[in-house]
Amino acid sequence: MVCRGCSEPLQRAIVDFGADAPAARIPQKLKEHYGIEVCASTCWSIVLQHAQTIDECPKAAAQIPERDGVAQLIAEIDGSMIPVVEMAESNDQSAKVDRRKTRQVGWKEARLSLVHPPGSVTPVFGATVGPPDQVGETLLRTAVQAGLGRKTQVHAVSDGAAWIADQVSEQFGLHGHFLVDFYHVCDYLTAAGKTAWAIASTAARAWLAEAAWLCSPSGAEEDVVQAAP
Repeated sequence: MVCRGCSEPLQRAIVDFGADAPAARIPQKLKEHYGIEVCASTCWSIVLQHAQTIDECPKAAAQIPERDGVAQLIAEIDGSMIPVVEMAESNDQSAKVDRRKTRQVGWKEARLSLVHPPGSVTPVFGATVGPPDQVGETLLRTAVQAGLGRKTQVHAVSDGAAWIADQVSEQFGLHGHFLVDFYHVCDYLTAAGKTAWAIASTAARAWLAEAAWLCSPSGAEEDVVQAAP
């Protein structure tokens, strides 16, 4: 007799492996750790089923908890393009369609949130492919897991995108502070130098070096404007 179902403990193991490994490797891990053989398609179907259930569960509104919290948190938001595969729906619902022939490959931006107290090497991560409002909510939930409270100051570092600064202000209010990271500051200053002078000219390099120094901890940040051409 062959059992066609998967018990709850088995489903839990499959979902656990599916969270950090491609679908094709889940059977291998199951065989290695539990001595159980389950085909890859069944494993992936179970992973997607539980993921959909989680997504459909109502979520409580993210909010700052009633506690003092840690003194300070460092937060960051950044995006990364990830490959996605989508299956287009067939117009003919009565016919059996090979979904592989409707496959569309593309790219979508995943936005990653990272929060940790100063000096910590175990940050809390959050990720979403949703709009800015959802990214801000994910950042807030991540900060709560990292120790956010009513007295916590949040220092956010990012590439300078206006929507990120807006979300930091919206989620943390007066307790949130936004700073463009030094790498992107130099990137923007380089573009400004190339616009004002000839590309890679001596004057552009000299101005960039001075402006970058003024933006560094050893310089006076408020004097950057004076260094502009």
